Amino acid sequence: MKLGVFVFAVALSSLLVLSFAQEGGKKVLVLFDDFEVKSTHSIFFKNLEAKYSVEYARADNRTVDIKKYGEWNYDNILLFSRSSDIHAISSKLAIEFIDDGRNILIATDSAIPKAIREIATECNSEFDDAGTNVIDHFHFDSSDVSHHTTLVVPFPEGLSPIFGRVQNKAPILYSGVGQDILEDSSVIFSILSGSETSYSGSVSKVVGDKAYVAGKRTTLVSALQARNNARATFSGSLDLFSDKFILSAVEEHAQGGKSKKFDKSGNEEFTSSLVDWTFQERGFLRVKSVSHHRVGEPEASSVYTVKEEVQYTIEIEEYKAKKWVPFVADDVQVEFIMLDPYVRSTLKGENGKFSTTFTLPDVYGYFTFKVEYIRKGYSRLDSIVRVPVRPYRHNQFERFIDAAYPYYASSLSMIVGLFLFSLVFLYHREKKN
Repeated sequence: MKLGVFVFAVALSSLLVLSFAQEGGKKVLVLFDDFEVKSTHSIFFKNLEAKYSVEYARADNRTVDIKKYGEWNYDNILLFSRSSDIHAISSKLAIEFIDDGRNILIATDSAIPKAIREIATECNSEFDDAGTNVIDHFHFDSSDVSHHTTLVVPFPEGLSPIFGRVQNKAPILYSGVGQDILEDSSVIFSILSGSETSYSGSVSKVVGDKAYVAGKRTTLVSALQARNNARATFSGSLDLFSDKFILSAVEEHAQGGKSKKFDKSGNEEFTSSLVDWTFQERGFLRVKSVSHHRVGEPEASSVYTVKEEVQYTIEIEEYKAKKWVPFVADDVQVEFIMLDPYVRSTLKGENGKFSTTFTLPDVYGYFTFKVEYIRKGYSRLDSIVRVPVRPYRHNQFERFIDAAYPYYASSLSMIVGLFLFSLVFLYHREKKN
């Protein structure tokens, strides 16, 4: 009896572990320089452990098996390092990890390891030289009156897929190195940027007009949304995730006026949302269903005829709070393509269902219903459905075509003329002299 109870308990615990691994229990490998980071960043790691299955290892550990026998042992990697001794993961392995659709979040500071710099460069983001900081003499915390490297940055707006709705949220404290996004692209973008008066440089040198990056282009946190929907995030600050910055009050230095004071920074909410987005818990879309049919018919047709009225419907869902919910947007478009788009129409959405009605072009061949939704912060959404479009059958053409009436008239006139000529030729007699 006791043995049966024991076997049942073991089976139940295994089932619970399996359920956790399948529902939100994604395996995360955390690499850092030393275990002291767990105490200096305890709030961040506590929030991380509440959502994911987390394993910790030192970045200089050569025995960490990130990939074994061709299989990845982790879904996500979080690398916190300022040391050059990173042996647990190489830049080549990190890029391979991203290429296979997995996610990585990297945070460093002004002492940038070579491996981290190489990974960022491969993802089209480049850190400034070692020993530099982002400096802003107009938007810094009042506690930093000497170097002005502790920046007060407004909570980012316009990134609802990552942070949701931003309303009166506390600003973020940032102290670290700056980045520059090497080229404008739909796959890499800035999540957190400096102000118009910020620049990257050394506090011990006069920068002048030769700053590596300055103004709004000064990127503090960048993100890669790859075409395979893998995500990579790069932060130039380790302090951004620290207990000190999370619990710190924020008071921006005021130039001759009163500044607004916050009892707590927005770093905890910012970093928590950043991790969830990077690990594909936010801003992830999927196509639930696609349908198309002639207007007035409930079932889809295997073959369409030119100039028919067709209704197209696609149902899209977004992953939020550990569940799939209807996606809400007003800018989803469908294209009807054969080499080039013959029809492009904006879909009307209601409760996650987006639909439109249009007339097929007077061109026959193999066409494609294509929805390609690429927006900052959302995963890439592609839907392709191919259908044949045939010309009219011989008995489907109109008996008389308006455009052909001139030809009908000319044919009729020829017939009438021939008839009259025949009458004249047959019944007219020539008079004899």
